[in-house]
Amino acid sequence: MLGSYILPHSLNTSQLQDFHSQTKVIRIGHQPHGTLVYLKNQATLEKRLESMGFSVEWTEFSAGRQILEAMGEGKIDLGYAGVIPPIFAQANGVDFVYIANDSSTPESMGILVPKDSPIRTLADLKGKKITATKASAGQYLLIQALSKGGLTLKDIEFVDLLPPQGQAAFKQGKVDVWAGWNPFLAELQENTPVRLLTNTDGLMNDRNFYIATRSFANDRAEIIKIVIEEAHKIGIWITNYPEQAAQILTTSIRMKPATALIVTKSRRYDAIPIQDRAIEEQQRIAETFFRLGLLKKRIWVEDAVWKQGFSQWGPFQ
Repeated sequence: MLGSYILPHSLNTSQLQDFHSQTKVIRIGHQPHGTLVYLKNQATLEKRLESMGFSVEWTEFSAGRQILEAMGEGKIDLGYAGVIPPIFAQANGVDFVYIANDSSTPESMGILVPKDSPIRTLADLKGKKITATKASAGQYLLIQALSKGGLTLKDIEFVDLLPPQGQAAFKQGKVDVWAGWNPFLAELQENTPVRLLTNTDGLMNDRNFYIATRSFANDRAEIIKIVIEEAHKIGIWITNYPEQAAQILTTSIRMKPATALIVTKSRRYDAIPIQDRAIEEQQRIAETFFRLGLLKKRIWVEDAVWKQGFSQWGPFQ
């Protein structure tokens, strides 16, 4: 593991990446939930890479934005993030590539109001104080929901809070509406008197992406394929044994078993080579954020797609 090596403090990002390439350590960033948590728990990736002389270093991050930041700083090689963080990372100059994605599911995100709230339609959001995390899938869902209701961000009071802080503000009545994703969504639905105003159905496709630094993907294509194959396998296991998978989630984020099961069943974990449709949707999202002045420059998502891809390798093993 990385702890057995002494890193010179003077290494720049490029040198840091070269150092880890030489030591054959695969550095993977994961969130407290998602496919990579299960993959880490089962240790199947380590077993497969061991015979090749590689070890795996896992680092947990609170959200996808932090994973992309770490990738830009040369601290990790591979990661897993939702639809929005890669868009802003690309605009900020992080040199990464999309390598695979999970299929979308409408139940994994939503907009909540208190159970007794007078808000019944999307148009009723006008003038309300709404919390979501800026530059996140939650904010994009809110933008799309407002548009469907004939509104824009200018018609509401937007409160930028990370999901845990947003949860607290919502429970305390400091905001009228909460927009976000699982596991935070399920926790609120299970433990707080709330009502789902809308999920993502008809508004956006919420999926997760497997990403890697461009240099790692180009230099270690064989490792990329193995990681995605193992993620695909663990995804099949999650789908077939959701109760067992939920137990892992209960431990990783200290969640009630019933809530963990809801979270586990709310997503798809298929880990498939990057789809053209997913990239087209990413471009539409990027255009929306740019048009609203929330993205500092226009980007072309296609430029961040791993060109080498999986096409020459055939089906997963």
